[in-house]
Amino acid sequence: MRRVSFSVLAAVMAVALVVVWGPPAQAGGEEHCVVEVVGEKPNGELRLSTPRCHSSFADAMLDASDGLMQLSVDVASDVVFTDEMVGGMVSTFALGIHYDGFGGSGSSITVVGSSCTGGWWNTTSSWDNRISSSYNGCSRLTHWDSPNKRGSSQSTYGSGSTDDLSYMNNRAESVSYH
Repeated sequence: MRRVSFSVLAAVMAVALVVVWGPPAQAGGEEHCVVEVVGEKPNGELRLSTPRCHSSFADAMLDASDGLMQLSVDVASDVVFTDEMVGGMVSTFALGIHYDGFGGSGSSITVVGSSCTGGWWNTTSSWDNRISSSYNGCSRLTHWDSPNKRGSSQSTYGSGSTDDLSYMNNRAESVSYH
C-alpha cells in the first residue's frame, strides 16, 4: 500500500512540475521557428502563417528555403553572417531572422517573404520583448517598442548583415522590413 501511494505521489509531482515549469526544453535549449508571409493587411501589417518550430537551426533553414538550403545539423545559428555564401542565400527568402541572443545566437524566428516595402510583423507573445539581434534580409529592419510600429525604435542596416540591438534589446514588439 505504501509503495502504491509513493508511486501515485511521484506521478502527481511530475505532472505538477510540467504544469508549473512547462514541458522539458528542446535539445540544446534552443528553438528555431519559421513563419511565412501569407498576405498583408491594408495598413501594412503582415499576415503570417502559424509558426513551424524545429530543434535545430539547420532544420529551420531547410524548412524556410523549401528544402533548398541544406546545412550541417550541428551548424550554429550565426552562420548567416559568418559564411558569406549562406548569408547571401538566406537573403533570397528571408525578410529577417530574429534571435534572442547577441550576434545571431540562441533561439530564432525566421520571417519568410519577398517584399521589403515597409510591411511589419507584430511579434507573437512568445517573441514579445525577446529580440536581441537580427539578420537583415532587407536593407533596413526597424524594431519598434510597441505593436503596430509605435513607440521608440531602432533600425539595423545592410542586407545580409546581423546586428545587435542596443537600447531596443529585449524591447521590440513589432518589426518593419524596408
